[in-house]
Amino acid sequence: MDYSNDAKQIIADVGGDKNINTLIHCMTRLRFTLKDESKADGAALEKMGVVIKVMQAQGQYQIVIGNKVTDVFDAILKQLPRLATEDGQAAAETVTTEKVVPQGFGAKFKHGYDEFIGVLTASMMPIIGVLAGSGITKGILAGLVSANVLSDKSGIFMLINTMADTIFYFLPVILGFTAAKKLGSDPIALAIIGAFLIHPNIIGIASAKVPEIGLWSGFAVKVMNYSGSVFPIIVAAWLGKYVEKYLKKAIPEMVQGIFVPILEIIILSFVLLLLVAPVITVLSKGLANGISALLSFNGIIGGAIYGAFYPILVVFGLHWPLIPIVINDLAVTGQSVICALTSITAVGIAGGVLAVAIKTKKKSLEALGYSAGVSAFCGIAEPSLYGILLKYKRVFYMVMIGNAVGGAVAGGMHLVIYGFTGSLIGFPSFINPKTGIDGNFTAYVISHLIAFGVAFVLTFLFGFNDKMESSDQEA
Repeated sequence: MDYSNDAKQIIADVGGDKNINTLIHCMTRLRFTLKDESKADGAALEKMGVVIKVMQAQGQYQIVIGNKVTDVFDAILKQLPRLATEDGQAAAETVTTEKVVPQGFGAKFKHGYDEFIGVLTASMMPIIGVLAGSGITKGILAGLVSANVLSDKSGIFMLINTMADTIFYFLPVILGFTAAKKLGSDPIALAIIGAFLIHPNIIGIASAKVPEIGLWSGFAVKVMNYSGSVFPIIVAAWLGKYVEKYLKKAIPEMVQGIFVPILEIIILSFVLLLLVAPVITVLSKGLANGISALLSFNGIIGGAIYGAFYPILVVFGLHWPLIPIVINDLAVTGQSVICALTSITAVGIAGGVLAVAIKTKKKSLEALGYSAGVSAFCGIAEPSLYGILLKYKRVFYMVMIGNAVGGAVAGGMHLVIYGFTGSLIGFPSFINPKTGIDGNFTAYVISHLIAFGVAFVLTFLFGFNDKMESSDQEA
């Protein structure tokens, strides 16, 4: 996008060229030092589509832009080249918001959670568009197969479906690169660590009857399938900056270029295998068993809890152990409760992000909301989750309520699915293959409409407005 007109208006609204002493930027904000801040028109600035919020702090006049801040900064420099001094450029690359150390366990936990979500969403934002497009493509393919227009055994289906699947399969590689750039570690080293996690040898071990590998003296470590995972590589990127700092102190400068990257790859790969993977494996299995037990005990309560918290499981990669349970249920009984409830969560998420798209006046957020909503209707919720829900927490809460209500209704009506594809595009999977359209399909329509409707209405009325600052602004 061309931000020259936005730059011109920002310059005018902060009091003009003669009112600006210096300009620098951080990850999300333009930071002006003005001769007279009273000459700046904050109300006019906040009406601009590119501006999220205006703040005055730390002796600076701060304009929150978001992840396009560098583009806007460059556009301003083109019009005011005098600001592009060597000192100004150096400060623009290194300035950060002053950290306030939180006091108390609750405050520290919230601070850490906000930091994690900020890094996660900032790392995902560069690929949200591709995720949404891939989700829509997979949905169209599923629809064509359901309508018997295309065979899932045909060559064209295989090629296009593989293209759409690629972004999800190689997610650890891509996130390794983007997260490293956000956190200040080596992007190439982290991309290689992501590739290691999905190397055929690792996938092969994870698929074996005993998914573990022996290391030394009878000691073995569990190995899991990391394809499509998010959390482990984010942890590696965070640890990477500390590992690099230590290695650069310990290794002579003349050989750092050779030994620092490979040692970082080896160290972080072992950390993921020895610490992160076992923790996620234990948590995942425990959650899978707990969810199965809860659904068996009480469908209404179990459906509500599952619907509300399933998106959180996706964020931490704890949803993968549910897939074997779904596959086993479909193979043995021909139907699945868990997959049916997962379908509801995607539709509820679509309701939330479409409400944001309709309500916002920001063109970029509107476009993201519509594309992510369509992708969620096709069963792919990641663009909505990382592009909007995690950035705007209140939207996430409204969607959780909508999914909880829809899940409770589905549990009370004993909803099941007869295939693997759900959400809106997978409606044929809810038709009973023996009796055709029956009470189960009615339960599908009612539960999904309720989840969508509740999430949409709550988000539209209470969950979002354009004055909200997204959670990754100070990541």
